[in-house]
This record gives sequence, C-alpha cells and structure tokens, in this order.
Amino acid sequence: MSGQWASVWQPSTLTYTPPENPSRNLQTLFAYVEARNSWHESPDSFLALFDDNLEHRILPQSLEKPVLNKKQYRELISGLLRFIKAYKMTLHDVIETEDTIVAHASSVTQGVYGTCSTSEYMITLRFAPPSEGELPKISYVKEFVDSLSSVEFFKEERRRAQLAKSQGSPSLNGSNGSD
Repeated sequence: MSGQWASVWQPSTLTYTPPENPSRNLQTLFAYVEARNSWHESPDSFLALFDDNLEHRILPQSLEKPVLNKKQYRELISGLLRFIKAYKMTLHDVIETEDTIVAHASSVTQGVYGTCSTSEYMITLRFAPPSEGELPKISYVKEFVDSLSSVEFFKEERRRAQLAKSQGSPSLNGSNGSD
C-alpha cells in the first residue's frame, strides 16, 4: 500500500500502553522497536539486541525466505537498508509469557528512491537468559510480514532505482540500489 510519507493510514485503533514497570523482556522489546526505528542510521545497535545463536524466520512461507542465523540476518539487514531512507515502527498490542513476547505492529517506510509503504505484521520474540545486569538478548524471531506490501515496496523501489540509474542519477543515499 503506497502513499504519502507519514500518511494518516492506521492499521488499528488499538494503541499499546506500556506498563509502569515493564519486565526485562518487555524492556528488550522496547529497545528493539527503538533500534529498528533508527536501524538505517545504526544497524549495529539493532543487531546488538540479538543473541549469537539467533534463529530468524520470515513468514508467510509463500515468500520462500530461509531461516537465518545472526550472521545471515546481518547480511539481510545490510541489503534491506540500501533501500530504506526512513522507517517508523509502532506497537499496537503485546502479549507476554515467561520467555516469549508476541507483538502486533505496523510501520511506515520511505525508500531511498521515494517509494512509500505502510505495513502491518506480527512478531514473536523469544529470549536467551540474560547475563548479570543486562537485558535479555533475542534468540528467536518469527516475523509474519505483510507480504503484499513488502513485495510491492521492493518492486517499486527497484524500478525507481533502475530508472535513476538509466538517467545517470545517484540514489538519495549514494548507492546504486542494485541487489
């Protein structure tokens, strides 16, 4: 679903209100959202939230995305960030158990070539036992993405990258936008 950057699109009227005293896992979720909102500026801060034994899954299976370890996820993020100029994730609902959090979220993304996208997804996070004095690291992610929105965003951003390349124009971030 494309539109103006910072459009008024709202996937849910439900707004998540954090508790006064969030659990350590919930604190990690909040750090995840904050880091993801600035991942295009500092991907290492985002990736530092993950355990070395990370298992990351992107669903639905129709997208044919492989299960990734932390090194592979870092490579995926590096590739994605070549297309992203601005990104804002918002939490709408959170369900927490002892070692697992499930969150309903939405995002607004602006690509380096101007493509705008809104998306909605569910994320399941599991946590490794924390080291003394630290927040728990994320050891497992299952991210059910808005497949139509994702496919359309990258398709349009690649089309715009090719157009800019054929016209001799660099991207907004200086990359050539190629895969």
